[in-house]
Amino acid sequence: MDLKNRKDQKYVSLSIGLLAHFMSGIVFAFNAYAIALKQTFNYTQTELEYIASSGDLGLCFSFPAGIVFDHFGPRVSSIFSLVLSGLGFGLLSAATNFRIFFTSKSWLLCVFYFMASVGTRFIYTASAVVNCKNFDRKHIGKILGLLQAVFGISPAIFSALYEGVFVQGHIEDAENQKLAEFLLMLAVLSACINTFGVVMLKTLPDVTAEHNIALSELPNINENELAGRKTLENVTLYNRSDEMNETTPIAGKKISNQPIVEEMKWWQISKTPPFYSILFICIITGGTGGTLTNNITTVAKSAQVHINAIAFTVTIPILASIGRLIGGAVQDYISQKWPDIPKSSTLLFPVTLMCISQIVLVFFNQCFAGLMSASAMAAVAFAFFYVQVTIIIVDLFGMKYFAQNLGFMMVGHGIGIFLFQKLFALNYETYSPPGSQTCYGELCMRWFFVLTSILCFFAIVLNFCLVKIERDKRLQHEELQYA
Repeated sequence: MDLKNRKDQKYVSLSIGLLAHFMSGIVFAFNAYAIALKQTFNYTQTELEYIASSGDLGLCFSFPAGIVFDHFGPRVSSIFSLVLSGLGFGLLSAATNFRIFFTSKSWLLCVFYFMASVGTRFIYTASAVVNCKNFDRKHIGKILGLLQAVFGISPAIFSALYEGVFVQGHIEDAENQKLAEFLLMLAVLSACINTFGVVMLKTLPDVTAEHNIALSELPNINENELAGRKTLENVTLYNRSDEMNETTPIAGKKISNQPIVEEMKWWQISKTPPFYSILFICIITGGTGGTLTNNITTVAKSAQVHINAIAFTVTIPILASIGRLIGGAVQDYISQKWPDIPKSSTLLFPVTLMCISQIVLVFFNQCFAGLMSASAMAAVAFAFFYVQVTIIIVDLFGMKYFAQNLGFMMVGHGIGIFLFQKLFALNYETYSPPGSQTCYGELCMRWFFVLTSILCFFAIVLNFCLVKIERDKRLQHEELQYA
């Protein structure tokens, strides 16, 4: 593949990645049509939370998605996504035509939404890993930031689209909104984007590997000549290296203080202390941020804040998108400007900001200013955390098995959101009036926010432990280097 074709394929894959992340963001736009879904099938808040959680639980399947990618590549991953997400959204759309049947079978909607969510994880993981491998290491943060910025803005676009086209004035009678048509649109959209992925999403081959293949394919060349060419190339490179070393002042050499990153598989990283620190931080921070994102309209309704829900469903994803874009660029800048700083230290900002947002919600969950400011802080924290923890996985565990390691770590996000959704629903329904499916007042979720505040503080402590582990490893490397 010549230089021009490599460059073209690189940006084609980036374009597919942007589309894939745009589609994957629909899982976090659930609150835009949650009330319509609830009233269409007359579900309780707990049943609605089960459906939302089934989509979030699909995050756990980022791990098998990573395994599939590492073994079979992006094409097979895209085929999995095509089948699962298209079928999942299609069945959800069909279910709205059989309301009486599905009213007593909410578990089936959980299965359908779970299928759709799992499908998006395959194309999400494949497109993220392909683009990280196609671009230089120093640009990974910016590439991931761009991809996840689209992922972050996606819920806002889908929410605005739903509000503008499918609500059709049915604000109080949400069961009459065009929910079936919206879900059918998602099925068609996912099928189209995944088809693009099957055809055009590709990892660029290594330049050295390409060169060796080209040599082996030359006509009329025997093995001795091929070995001679390679030997000549190696000698030339060696001589150039010697010349540079002899003419370069010793003072000009820069000795890295960073230990060499070992390429580790998922079962190898599971034996390391940093893995468990990151995993529990993901469970707490991801669970807190994801649950608030999915339930912000319910929180606002409980507070009886007389403001259109679109103020939350659009504003928060926009802030999240900006946060992801900035978070990736900041991570790249810090890594290049101060390479000796522990990589995990950058997580302290989002983890601390998430803790502050939950404390604000404990005391000010009944006023618009409190809800908006806390939601904005949580959105920015969740966005920064999401992109930075992805880069840190590469920094600590290598790029070769990045797909399965990323998927393995994303299990923490899925578990966290699933558990926290249940706790939110438990608090909400405990303080709901008997026979009512709606709760009003500060007690509807205050104790949930108290719990998340405590857990987020624990995540900060874990983050400091992770920084210390990384720092001690670097100091040990320096001692061995100068011994």
